[in-house]
Amino acid sequence: MATNKITFDVVDFEKELERVKKEINLLAFEDIEDRVNYATNTLRIVTPVDTGEARLGWDSKLTKNKDNELINGSIFNDVEHVSYLNNGHSKQAPKYFIEQVLVTIGILTPK
Repeated sequence: MATNKITFDVVDFEKELERVKKEINLLAFEDIEDRVNYATNTLRIVTPVDTGEARLGWDSKLTKNKDNELINGSIFNDVEHVSYLNNGHSKQAPKYFIEQVLVTIGILTPK
């Protein structure tokens, strides 16, 4: 019985590996950027409201290198009393609502 073989040679294999690496990184960076933006918006929605200051305090920062690749993403709220809200001082949201949002989205992994 005859067997048929097919053989492929990849021209510039190292160059092709580099191209694939860049494409994978780009997809991963886009996913991380989307998650950071989604988490920031979700935290705004679930933050308890009295005056609205804590809700409006949510922001994010994405740092990219010279090749426009994401190297850091941060979500923050500089409003002083947001930690009290997260500790359960409002009946509008459960204790640790921030962590619950981040775990649900997949940004924070529970131990």
